Amino acid sequence: MIVLGSHFALSAETTIIENEEDEKRVLENHAFEKLRFGLANHIHYYKVKKTKNTVVEQRSGRKRLYDHNLILRSIFRNRILHHEYGSIGRLLNGASFIDFGSAILYEEGAVTVRDLYEDQFLSRYIKKIVATDINDPEYDHTRYIEIHMTERDPFPFAFNEIPYRLDDPEYIRVLTRIYTPNEFSPVIFRSTNSGPDLFYTVDEMREHFQSVLEANPHRTILYFFNRYIFFRTPCESKFQLLGTIDEKVGVNHSFSAWRYVDWNKREFSEAIEPNFRYIRIAEERNESKADRLDSMFLGYGCQIRAKLLFYRHKFMKTMTK
Repeated sequence: MIVLGSHFALSAETTIIENEEDEKRVLENHAFEKLRFGLANHIHYYKVKKTKNTVVEQRSGRKRLYDHNLILRSIFRNRILHHEYGSIGRLLNGASFIDFGSAILYEEGAVTVRDLYEDQFLSRYIKKIVATDINDPEYDHTRYIEIHMTERDPFPFAFNEIPYRLDDPEYIRVLTRIYTPNEFSPVIFRSTNSGPDLFYTVDEMREHFQSVLEANPHRTILYFFNRYIFFRTPCESKFQLLGTIDEKVGVNHSFSAWRYVDWNKREFSEAIEPNFRYIRIAEERNESKADRLDSMFLGYGCQIRAKLLFYRHKFMKTMTK
């Protein structure tokens, strides 16, 4: 880890995350995850070893990522307040949720996506849920898309094939546009225990983040990536790290801890360690009406500026044709 730390310290300016300290920590953790789980010999092992009716690469479980549900509920209950924009839930209302790498063959298929889809509270605020997976032709049993299409029942939510490398801004833009009402509607991405957050190198992960940002300049984005939660409005060019999710549960790769959690009793506060640089929790400091109005105007002002820039750019392109 000393070598990794000295390597990342060479970059004085951040590339994907607004705060230098946050970016350094995230990149170091990603390099460590890659060494533990994402090297070529690990990937080969996942593909050839069978577990139940699938392969280790498709391992998941009901409620493994249920902390995400708890966090999203708190967001839409206006408990998570951004210092500048106020309620993050207000900015994400009507979002589409796109899950990268959904383990579509494990058990009933895409089980952590089903947990979101079946959450009646979240269904009021998340208007589209999308599962994705790759189609790996190397082995018969890793042709995940083909197997799902020919041998499994259809999902009750949207589903899309994706490439192994999600580093093309145009591809991500089109994928997002398919499942959102317009160029400005918010989107929630997730890559947890899947390709980008485990198998990408640090450079590949950085390219992926840059592509996500470039593909969605006019949207508010929330991104669950491994144990981290990232956020960006159209008024920022880089992600802000909102918090760290409890790593003992969802991203625990040595023990199926989520199976032993009493989810009826687990609290939101157990699921997340907030980054108070950017957010506060409503119960810790109540938002006054004046603060709420200020943050609403800032949030709406950001969205209006994004739309003006979009239409100005579109008009200029039309004039130059």
